[in-house]
Amino acid sequence: MRALVVLEALFVASFLAVAALALFDAEPPLPPIDAAALSVGPTEERWQGIFVQDAHVGYAVTREAATADGGRVYSGQSAFRIAALGTSQQIATAGTAITGPDGKLRTFDFLLSAPTKLTGRGDVRDGSIHVEIAQDGEVRTIDVPVREPPVLSITLAAQFRGRTLVPGMRFQVPYFDPITMTNADATLTVESTELLANGESGYWVKTQFGGVEARRLVDAAGDTLREESAMGLRTERMTRDEAMAIDGGEPPDLVALSAAELKGTLKNARDTKVVGLRIAGVEPERIPSEPPLQTRVGDLVTISVPLLQELGHLPLAVPESSPELSPTLSIPSTHPEIVARAREIVGDAPDRLVAARRIHDFVFDYLQKVPTIGVPDGLTVLRSGRGDCNEHTALFVSLARAAGIPARIAAGLVYSDRLGNAFYYHAWPEVELGGPTGWVPVDPTFGQFPADATHLKVVTGDLDKQVQIMALMGRIRLELIEAR
Repeated sequence: MRALVVLEALFVASFLAVAALALFDAEPPLPPIDAAALSVGPTEERWQGIFVQDAHVGYAVTREAATADGGRVYSGQSAFRIAALGTSQQIATAGTAITGPDGKLRTFDFLLSAPTKLTGRGDVRDGSIHVEIAQDGEVRTIDVPVREPPVLSITLAAQFRGRTLVPGMRFQVPYFDPITMTNADATLTVESTELLANGESGYWVKTQFGGVEARRLVDAAGDTLREESAMGLRTERMTRDEAMAIDGGEPPDLVALSAAELKGTLKNARDTKVVGLRIAGVEPERIPSEPPLQTRVGDLVTISVPLLQELGHLPLAVPESSPELSPTLSIPSTHPEIVARAREIVGDAPDRLVAARRIHDFVFDYLQKVPTIGVPDGLTVLRSGRGDCNEHTALFVSLARAAGIPARIAAGLVYSDRLGNAFYYHAWPEVELGGPTGWVPVDPTFGQFPADATHLKVVTGDLDKQVQIMALMGRIRLELIEAR
Protein backbone atom coordinates (compact mmCIF):
# COMPACT_ATOMS: atom_id res chain seq x y z
CA MET A 1 0.00 0.00 0.00
CA ARG A 2 1.43 3.38 -0.94
CA ALA A 3 -0.99 6.20 -0.25
CA LEU A 4 -3.69 7.12 2.22
CA VAL A 5 -5.25 10.51 1.54
CA VAL A 6 -5.14 13.51 3.81
CA LEU A 7 -8.69 14.61 4.45
CA GLU A 8 -7.15 16.33 7.44
CA ALA A 9 -5.50 18.90 5.17
CA LEU A 10 -8.86 20.08 3.90
CA PHE A 11 -10.13 20.16 7.45
CA VAL A 12 -7.18 22.38 8.42
CA ALA A 13 -8.00 24.69 5.52
CA SER A 14 -11.65 24.84 6.58
CA PHE A 15 -10.62 25.40 10.21
CA LEU A 16 -8.76 28.56 9.22
CA ALA A 17 -10.33 31.81 8.09
CA VAL A 18 -9.66 32.16 4.36
CA ALA A 19 -8.41 35.41 2.90
CA ALA A 20 -7.05 37.70 0.10
CA LEU A 21 -7.02 36.16 -3.36
CA ALA A 22 -4.76 38.98 -4.52
CA LEU A 23 -1.96 37.28 -2.57
CA PHE A 24 -1.19 35.15 -5.62
CA ASP A 25 0.68 36.39 -8.66
CA ALA A 26 -1.10 34.23 -11.23
CA GLU A 27 -4.35 35.58 -12.64
CA PRO A 28 -7.13 33.55 -10.96
CA PRO A 29 -9.85 32.04 -13.18
CA LEU A 30 -12.47 34.00 -11.22
CA PRO A 31 -11.66 37.68 -10.53
CA PRO A 32 -11.23 38.25 -6.77
CA ILE A 33 -13.15 40.77 -4.73
CA ASP A 34 -11.06 43.90 -4.16
CA ALA A 35 -11.41 44.21 -0.40
CA ALA A 36 -9.18 47.28 -0.17
CA ALA A 37 -11.34 49.23 -2.63
CA LEU A 38 -14.44 48.53 -0.55
CA SER A 39 -12.94 49.54 2.79
CA VAL A 40 -13.57 52.90 4.43
CA GLY A 41 -12.02 53.97 7.72
CA PRO A 42 -9.41 52.06 9.74
CA THR A 43 -8.65 48.37 9.16
CA GLU A 44 -8.37 45.97 12.08
CA GLU A 45 -5.67 43.33 11.59
CA ARG A 46 -5.24 40.13 13.60
CA TRP A 47 -2.37 37.64 13.30
CA GLN A 48 -2.35 34.04 14.46
CA GLY A 49 0.26 31.31 14.55
CA ILE A 50 -0.83 27.86 13.31
CA PHE A 51 0.38 24.83 15.24
CA VAL A 52 0.12 21.06 14.87
CA GLN A 53 1.01 19.51 18.20
CA ASP A 54 3.93 21.71 19.33
CA ALA A 55 5.20 22.48 15.83
CA HIS A 56 4.67 26.02 14.50
CA VAL A 57 3.69 25.22 10.90
CA GLY A 58 2.16 28.45 9.57
CA TYR A 59 0.33 31.69 10.08
CA ALA A 60 -3.02 33.31 9.42
CA VAL A 61 -3.97 36.96 9.26
CA THR A 62 -7.46 38.43 9.01
CA ARG A 63 -8.43 42.02 8.32
CA GLU A 64 -11.72 43.75 8.89
CA ALA A 65 -13.04 47.18 7.93
CA ALA A 66 -16.27 49.07 7.38
CA THR A 67 -17.80 49.51 3.94
CA ALA A 68 -19.40 52.68 2.63
CA ASP A 69 -22.95 51.38 3.12
CA GLY A 70 -22.39 50.41 6.75
CA GLY A 71 -21.49 46.78 6.19
CA ARG A 72 -18.19 45.03 6.85
CA VAL A 73 -15.50 43.53 4.62
CA TYR A 74 -13.38 40.66 5.96
CA SER A 75 -10.16 39.49 4.32
CA GLY A 76 -6.73 38.07 5.08
CA GLN A 77 -4.53 35.10 4.21
CA SER A 78 -3.07 31.90 5.62
CA ALA A 79 -0.14 29.67 4.77
CA PHE A 80 1.00 26.48 6.47
CA ARG A 81 2.90 23.24 5.90
CA ILE A 82 1.64 19.74 6.55
CA ALA A 83 3.20 16.31 6.10
CA ALA A 84 1.57 13.09 4.91
CA LEU A 85 3.44 9.79 4.68
CA GLY A 86 6.76 11.63 4.71
CA THR A 87 5.76 14.13 2.03
CA SER A 88 5.62 17.78 3.11
CA GLN A 89 3.44 20.23 1.20
CA GLN A 90 2.81 23.96 1.44
CA ILE A 91 -0.83 25.02 1.55
CA ALA A 92 -2.31 28.49 1.23
CA THR A 93 -5.89 29.63 1.64
CA ALA A 94 -7.41 32.94 0.66
CA GLY A 95 -10.74 34.73 0.45
CA THR A 96 -12.94 37.71 1.20
CA ALA A 97 -16.42 38.06 2.68
CA ILE A 98 -18.76 41.07 2.60
CA THR A 99 -21.70 41.56 4.93
CA GLY A 100 -24.41 44.19 4.81
CA PRO A 101 -25.40 46.73 7.47
CA ASP A 102 -27.54 43.99 9.06
CA GLY A 103 -24.46 41.78 9.47
CA LYS A 104 -25.72 39.17 7.01
CA LEU A 105 -23.46 37.67 4.35
CA ARG A 106 -23.78 39.09 0.85
CA THR A 107 -20.89 37.75 -1.21
CA PHE A 108 -17.55 35.97 -0.78
CA ASP A 109 -14.65 34.41 -2.63
CA PHE A 110 -12.01 31.85 -1.69
CA LEU A 111 -8.92 30.05 -2.90
CA LEU A 112 -7.18 26.84 -1.87
CA SER A 113 -3.70 26.23 -3.23
CA ALA A 114 -2.40 22.83 -2.20
CA PRO A 115 -0.53 22.76 -4.66
CA THR A 116 -3.34 22.49 -7.23
CA LYS A 117 -5.46 25.62 -7.20
CA LEU A 118 -9.17 25.83 -6.49
CA THR A 119 -10.93 29.19 -6.62
CA GLY A 120 -14.53 30.16 -6.10
CA ARG A 121 -16.97 33.02 -5.77
CA GLY A 122 -20.37 32.99 -4.18
CA ASP A 123 -23.28 35.29 -3.46
CA VAL A 124 -26.36 34.91 -1.33
CA ARG A 125 -29.58 34.92 -3.28
CA ASP A 126 -33.17 34.39 -2.26
CA GLY A 127 -33.12 30.99 -0.56
CA SER A 128 -29.74 29.85 -1.89
CA ILE A 129 -26.01 30.45 -2.19
CA HIS A 130 -24.88 30.59 -5.81
CA VAL A 131 -21.27 29.40 -6.06
CA GLU A 132 -18.92 29.30 -9.05
CA ILE A 133 -15.94 26.94 -8.69
CA ALA A 134 -12.88 27.08 -10.96
CA GLN A 135 -10.32 24.28 -11.14
CA ASP A 136 -8.04 23.11 -13.91
CA GLY A 137 -9.48 25.65 -16.34
CA GLU A 138 -13.08 24.48 -15.82
CA VAL A 139 -15.74 26.63 -14.15
CA ARG A 140 -18.72 24.89 -12.57
CA THR A 141 -21.70 26.29 -10.71
CA ILE A 142 -23.76 25.02 -7.82
CA ASP A 143 -26.73 26.41 -5.90
CA VAL A 144 -26.88 25.44 -2.23
CA PRO A 145 -30.30 25.91 -0.59
CA VAL A 146 -30.20 27.97 2.63
CA ARG A 147 -32.98 29.29 4.84
CA GLU A 148 -31.03 32.47 5.63
CA PRO A 149 -27.60 33.97 4.83
CA PRO A 150 -24.99 31.80 6.58
CA VAL A 151 -21.87 32.56 8.57
CA LEU A 152 -18.43 31.71 7.17
CA SER A 153 -15.31 30.85 9.17
CA ILE A 154 -13.94 34.32 8.50
CA THR A 155 -17.09 36.02 9.84
CA LEU A 156 -17.76 33.69 12.78
CA ALA A 157 -15.98 35.90 15.33
CA ALA A 158 -18.54 38.65 14.71
CA GLN A 159 -21.22 36.37 16.18
CA PHE A 160 -19.75 36.87 19.66
CA ARG A 161 -19.92 40.66 19.55
CA GLY A 162 -22.72 42.34 21.39
CA ARG A 163 -23.51 39.18 23.37
CA THR A 164 -23.07 38.85 27.11
CA LEU A 165 -21.27 35.53 27.36
CA VAL A 166 -21.89 33.36 30.41
CA PRO A 167 -21.06 29.66 30.99
CA GLY A 168 -23.90 27.42 29.85
CA MET A 169 -25.07 29.83 27.15
CA ARG A 170 -25.82 28.09 23.84
CA PHE A 171 -26.91 29.41 20.46
CA GLN A 172 -26.95 28.29 16.83
CA VAL A 173 -25.95 30.02 13.62
CA PRO A 174 -26.33 28.84 10.00
CA TYR A 175 -22.82 27.97 8.78
CA PHE A 176 -21.34 27.31 5.34
CA ASP A 177 -17.91 25.90 4.50
CA PRO A 178 -17.13 26.80 0.86
CA ILE A 179 -14.20 24.36 0.58
CA THR A 180 -16.23 21.24 1.34
CA MET A 181 -19.63 22.78 0.43
CA THR A 182 -20.96 21.80 3.85
CA ASN A 183 -24.09 23.66 4.91
CA ALA A 184 -25.57 23.12 8.39
CA ASP A 185 -26.17 24.82 11.71
CA ALA A 186 -23.17 25.41 13.94
CA THR A 187 -23.87 25.13 17.67
CA LEU A 188 -21.83 27.40 19.94
CA THR A 189 -21.72 26.67 23.66
CA VAL A 190 -19.98 28.81 26.30
CA GLU A 191 -18.25 26.21 28.48
CA SER A 192 -16.17 28.13 31.02
CA THR A 193 -14.26 31.31 31.79
CA GLU A 194 -10.53 31.93 32.08
CA LEU A 195 -8.66 34.84 33.63
CA LEU A 196 -6.57 36.52 30.93
CA ALA A 197 -3.14 38.08 31.42
CA ASN A 198 -4.65 41.58 31.35
CA GLY A 199 -6.94 40.72 34.26
CA GLU A 200 -10.07 40.49 32.09
CA SER A 201 -12.24 37.42 31.62
CA GLY A 202 -11.97 35.17 28.60
CA TYR A 203 -14.57 32.63 27.53
CA TRP A 204 -14.04 29.11 26.21
CA VAL A 205 -16.64 28.42 23.51
CA LYS A 206 -17.19 24.99 21.93
CA THR A 207 -18.21 25.01 18.27
CA GLN A 208 -19.94 21.94 16.82
CA PHE A 209 -20.40 21.71 13.07
CA GLY A 210 -20.94 18.64 10.91
CA GLY A 211 -20.05 16.36 13.81
CA VAL A 212 -16.70 18.12 14.29
CA GLU A 213 -15.86 20.02 17.46
CA ALA A 214 -13.46 22.89 18.10
CA ARG A 215 -12.86 25.11 21.14
CA ARG A 216 -11.94 28.77 21.06
CA LEU A 217 -10.98 31.26 23.74
CA VAL A 218 -12.54 34.66 23.09
CA ASP A 219 -12.21 37.91 25.00
CA ALA A 220 -15.03 40.20 26.09
CA ALA A 221 -14.97 41.91 22.68
CA GLY A 222 -15.47 38.54 20.92
CA ASP A 223 -11.97 38.36 19.41
CA THR A 224 -10.46 34.86 19.22
CA LEU A 225 -7.27 34.46 21.25
CA ARG A 226 -6.80 30.72 20.78
CA GLU A 227 -8.56 27.91 18.95
CA GLU A 228 -8.09 24.15 19.38
CA SER A 229 -9.35 21.24 17.32
CA ALA A 230 -8.63 17.62 16.40
CA MET A 231 -5.14 16.06 16.25
CA GLY A 232 -3.45 18.84 18.19
CA LEU A 233 -4.34 21.53 15.66
CA ARG A 234 -4.52 25.01 17.17
CA THR A 235 -4.10 28.69 16.40
CA GLU A 236 -2.85 31.34 18.80
CA ARG A 237 -3.15 35.13 18.66
CA MET A 238 0.33 36.62 18.10
CA THR A 239 2.16 39.59 16.72
CA ARG A 240 2.97 39.55 13.03
CA ASP A 241 6.62 38.66 13.64
CA GLU A 242 5.72 35.88 16.08
CA ALA A 243 3.11 34.36 13.78
CA MET A 244 5.50 34.28 10.81
CA ALA A 245 8.38 32.74 12.79
CA ILE A 246 7.59 29.25 11.45
CA ASP A 247 9.64 26.23 12.55
CA GLY A 248 12.14 25.05 9.97
CA GLY A 249 11.83 21.31 10.61
CA GLU A 250 9.40 18.80 9.18
CA PRO A 251 5.83 19.17 10.54
CA PRO A 252 4.13 16.23 12.28
CA ASP A 253 2.69 13.63 9.93
CA LEU A 254 -1.10 14.05 9.87
CA VAL A 255 -1.69 10.51 8.66
CA ALA A 256 0.14 9.15 11.69
CA LEU A 257 -1.71 11.54 14.02
CA SER A 258 -5.08 10.40 12.66
CA ALA A 259 -4.42 6.70 13.23
CA ALA A 260 -6.91 4.55 15.14
CA GLU A 261 -4.71 1.97 16.86
CA LEU A 262 -5.85 -1.64 16.70
CA LYS A 263 -5.87 -3.92 19.72
CA GLY A 264 -4.95 -7.34 18.38
CA THR A 265 -2.87 -8.62 15.49
CA LEU A 266 -4.23 -8.59 11.96
CA LYS A 267 -2.21 -10.65 9.49
CA ASN A 268 -2.53 -10.69 5.70
CA ALA A 269 -4.93 -7.77 5.83
CA ARG A 270 -5.34 -7.43 2.08
CA ASP A 271 -6.53 -11.04 1.84
CA THR A 272 -9.10 -10.99 4.64
CA LYS A 273 -12.64 -12.07 3.84
CA VAL A 274 -14.26 -11.49 7.23
CA VAL A 275 -13.22 -9.05 9.98
CA GLY A 276 -14.95 -8.47 13.31
CA LEU A 277 -14.17 -5.29 15.27
CA ARG A 278 -15.27 -3.87 18.61
CA ILE A 279 -15.83 -0.09 18.55
CA ALA A 280 -14.86 2.04 21.56
CA GLY A 281 -14.21 5.70 22.28
CA VAL A 282 -17.10 6.96 20.12
CA GLU A 283 -20.80 6.31 19.90
CA PRO A 284 -21.21 2.96 18.06
CA GLU A 285 -24.10 4.51 16.12
CA ARG A 286 -21.55 6.57 14.17
CA ILE A 287 -20.69 3.33 12.32
CA PRO A 288 -23.51 2.39 9.91
CA SER A 289 -24.97 -1.09 9.68
CA GLU A 290 -25.54 -2.02 6.03
CA PRO A 291 -26.11 -5.78 5.75
CA PRO A 292 -25.00 -8.07 4.33
CA LEU A 293 -21.48 -6.66 3.87
CA GLN A 294 -21.21 -4.47 6.99
CA THR A 295 -23.33 -5.39 9.99
CA ARG A 296 -23.22 -3.71 13.39
CA VAL A 297 -24.84 -5.10 16.52
CA GLY A 298 -24.21 -2.82 19.47
CA ASP A 299 -20.48 -2.07 19.49
CA LEU A 300 -19.53 -5.07 17.31
CA VAL A 301 -19.08 -4.64 13.57
CA THR A 302 -18.60 -7.49 11.10
CA ILE A 303 -17.31 -6.73 7.60
CA SER A 304 -17.53 -9.37 4.86
CA VAL A 305 -16.24 -9.65 1.30
CA PRO A 306 -18.75 -11.11 -1.18
CA LEU A 307 -17.84 -14.13 -3.26
CA LEU A 308 -17.34 -13.39 -6.94
CA GLN A 309 -20.17 -15.77 -7.83
CA GLU A 310 -22.50 -13.70 -5.64
CA LEU A 311 -21.98 -10.55 -7.68
CA GLY A 312 -24.83 -9.62 -9.99
CA HIS A 313 -24.70 -9.32 -13.78
CA LEU A 314 -27.09 -6.46 -14.40
CA PRO A 315 -27.13 -4.89 -17.87
CA LEU A 316 -25.55 -1.49 -18.38
CA ALA A 317 -28.20 1.12 -17.67
CA VAL A 318 -29.17 4.16 -19.64
CA PRO A 319 -28.24 7.12 -17.38
CA GLU A 320 -31.24 8.51 -15.56
CA SER A 321 -31.72 11.28 -13.05
CA SER A 322 -30.65 9.68 -9.76
CA PRO A 323 -28.03 10.52 -7.12
CA GLU A 324 -25.87 7.55 -8.10
CA LEU A 325 -25.82 8.50 -11.79
CA SER A 326 -25.92 12.29 -11.61
CA PRO A 327 -22.87 14.58 -11.96
CA THR A 328 -21.60 16.67 -9.05
CA LEU A 329 -18.77 19.16 -8.60
CA SER A 330 -16.31 16.36 -7.81
CA ILE A 331 -17.94 13.78 -10.11
CA PRO A 332 -18.21 15.48 -13.55
CA SER A 333 -19.62 12.35 -15.20
CA THR A 334 -21.22 14.21 -18.10
CA HIS A 335 -18.08 16.07 -19.20
CA PRO A 336 -17.14 15.07 -22.79
CA GLU A 337 -13.63 13.96 -21.78
CA ILE A 338 -14.99 11.69 -19.04
CA VAL A 339 -17.72 10.28 -21.27
CA ALA A 340 -15.30 9.55 -24.13
CA ARG A 341 -12.78 7.83 -21.84
CA ALA A 342 -15.54 5.77 -20.19
CA ARG A 343 -16.74 4.51 -23.57
CA GLU A 344 -13.18 3.65 -24.55
CA ILE A 345 -12.59 1.69 -21.33
CA VAL A 346 -15.92 -0.14 -21.19
CA GLY A 347 -15.90 -1.06 -24.87
CA ASP A 348 -18.07 -4.10 -25.59
CA ALA A 349 -18.58 -5.09 -21.95
CA PRO A 350 -21.66 -7.35 -21.84
CA ASP A 351 -22.86 -6.24 -18.40
CA ARG A 352 -22.32 -3.92 -15.45
CA LEU A 353 -19.95 -6.27 -13.61
CA VAL A 354 -17.51 -6.58 -16.50
CA ALA A 355 -17.67 -2.84 -17.22
CA ALA A 356 -17.04 -1.92 -13.58
CA ARG A 357 -14.07 -4.29 -13.44
CA ARG A 358 -12.57 -2.72 -16.56
CA ILE A 359 -12.94 0.78 -15.07
CA HIS A 360 -11.39 -0.43 -11.81
CA ASP A 361 -8.38 -1.93 -13.60
CA PHE A 362 -7.91 1.21 -15.71
CA VAL A 363 -7.91 3.53 -12.68
CA PHE A 364 -5.51 1.30 -10.73
CA ASP A 365 -3.03 1.12 -13.64
CA TYR A 366 -3.47 4.71 -14.87
CA LEU A 367 -2.90 6.76 -11.73
CA GLN A 368 0.49 7.34 -10.20
CA LYS A 369 -0.01 6.71 -6.49
CA VAL A 370 1.24 9.75 -4.57
CA PRO A 371 -0.15 11.62 -1.53
CA THR A 372 -2.14 14.55 -2.92
CA ILE A 373 -3.70 17.40 -1.00
CA GLY A 374 -6.59 19.26 -2.54
CA VAL A 375 -10.23 18.98 -3.54
CA PRO A 376 -10.39 16.12 -6.05
CA ASP A 377 -12.62 15.97 -9.09
CA GLY A 378 -12.67 13.26 -11.71
CA LEU A 379 -11.74 15.47 -14.66
CA THR A 380 -8.70 17.00 -12.99
CA VAL A 381 -7.58 13.52 -11.93
CA LEU A 382 -8.01 12.16 -15.46
CA ARG A 383 -5.84 14.98 -16.78
CA SER A 384 -3.15 14.80 -14.08
CA GLY A 385 -2.85 11.02 -13.86
CA ARG A 386 -1.87 11.04 -10.18
CA GLY A 387 -3.33 10.98 -6.70
CA ASP A 388 -4.20 8.95 -3.65
CA CYS A 389 -7.45 7.29 -2.56
CA ASN A 390 -9.64 10.38 -3.02
CA GLU A 391 -8.40 10.85 -6.58
CA HIS A 392 -8.75 7.15 -7.42
CA THR A 393 -12.29 7.21 -6.07
CA ALA A 394 -13.33 10.43 -7.82
CA LEU A 395 -12.08 9.15 -11.18
CA PHE A 396 -13.65 5.71 -10.79
CA VAL A 397 -17.07 7.09 -9.81
CA SER A 398 -16.96 9.68 -12.62
CA LEU A 399 -16.19 7.03 -15.23
CA ALA A 400 -18.69 4.54 -13.82
CA ARG A 401 -21.54 7.04 -13.83
CA ALA A 402 -20.60 8.13 -17.35
CA ALA A 403 -20.92 4.47 -18.38
CA GLY A 404 -24.36 4.17 -16.80
CA ILE A 405 -23.22 2.27 -13.71
CA PRO A 406 -24.64 3.52 -10.39
CA ALA A 407 -21.61 4.38 -8.24
CA ARG A 408 -20.95 6.37 -5.08
CA ILE A 409 -18.18 7.38 -2.70
CA ALA A 410 -17.65 5.53 0.58
CA ALA A 411 -15.22 6.73 3.23
CA GLY A 412 -14.06 5.52 6.58
CA LEU A 413 -11.05 3.63 7.90
CA VAL A 414 -8.84 0.93 6.46
CA TYR A 415 -6.13 -1.17 8.07
CA SER A 416 -2.45 -0.59 7.37
CA ASP A 417 0.71 -1.61 9.18
CA ARG A 418 2.84 0.89 7.29
CA LEU A 419 3.00 3.36 10.19
CA GLY A 420 1.94 0.94 12.92
CA ASN A 421 -0.79 -1.55 13.73
CA ALA A 422 -3.67 0.81 13.02
CA PHE A 423 -6.57 1.94 10.84
CA TYR A 424 -6.34 5.16 8.83
CA TYR A 425 -8.68 7.45 6.89
CA HIS A 426 -9.49 6.08 3.44
CA ALA A 427 -11.99 6.52 0.61
CA TRP A 428 -13.16 3.98 -1.95
CA PRO A 429 -15.99 3.54 -4.49
CA GLU A 430 -19.09 1.40 -4.23
CA VAL A 431 -20.96 0.09 -7.28
CA GLU A 432 -24.46 -1.33 -7.48
CA LEU A 433 -24.14 -4.77 -9.07
CA GLY A 434 -27.40 -6.38 -7.97
CA GLY A 435 -27.59 -9.91 -6.64
CA PRO A 436 -27.73 -10.62 -2.90
CA THR A 437 -24.99 -8.10 -2.08
CA GLY A 438 -26.40 -5.00 -3.81
CA TRP A 439 -23.80 -2.26 -3.33
CA VAL A 440 -20.27 -3.68 -3.50
CA PRO A 441 -17.11 -1.89 -2.26
CA VAL A 442 -14.17 -1.89 -4.67
CA ASP A 443 -10.78 -0.28 -4.18
CA PRO A 444 -8.85 0.94 -7.25
CA THR A 445 -6.19 2.44 -4.94
CA PHE A 446 -5.26 -1.05 -3.72
CA GLY A 447 -6.30 -2.86 -6.90
CA GLN A 448 -9.06 -4.83 -5.16
CA PHE A 449 -12.33 -5.94 -6.75
CA PRO A 450 -14.12 -6.38 -4.36
CA ALA A 451 -12.34 -4.53 -1.52
CA ASP A 452 -10.95 -6.50 1.44
CA ALA A 453 -12.75 -6.78 4.76
CA THR A 454 -10.64 -4.17 6.57
CA HIS A 455 -12.64 -1.37 4.92
CA LEU A 456 -14.70 0.03 7.82
CA LYS A 457 -17.29 2.32 6.27
CA VAL A 458 -18.34 5.44 8.17
CA VAL A 459 -20.09 7.66 5.60
CA THR A 460 -21.42 7.66 2.05
CA GLY A 461 -21.03 10.80 -0.02
CA ASP A 462 -18.76 13.64 -1.03
CA LEU A 463 -16.55 15.90 1.09
CA ASP A 464 -19.56 17.49 2.78
CA LYS A 465 -20.27 14.07 4.31
CA GLN A 466 -16.68 12.94 4.75
CA VAL A 467 -15.87 15.74 7.19
CA GLN A 468 -17.93 13.76 9.71
CA ILE A 469 -15.01 11.34 9.95
CA MET A 470 -13.00 14.07 11.66
CA ALA A 471 -15.23 13.63 14.71
CA LEU A 472 -13.77 10.13 15.11
CA MET A 473 -10.09 11.04 14.73
CA GLY A 474 -8.17 10.80 17.97
CA ARG A 475 -11.15 9.19 19.71
CA ILE A 476 -12.10 5.92 18.05
CA ARG A 477 -10.46 2.72 19.30
CA LEU A 478 -10.73 -0.66 17.60
CA GLU A 479 -10.30 -4.17 18.95
CA LEU A 480 -9.90 -7.14 16.63
CA ILE A 481 -12.45 -9.86 17.43
CA GLU A 482 -11.98 -12.12 14.41
CA ALA A 483 -10.21 -12.19 11.04
CA ARG A 484 -10.25 -14.88 8.40
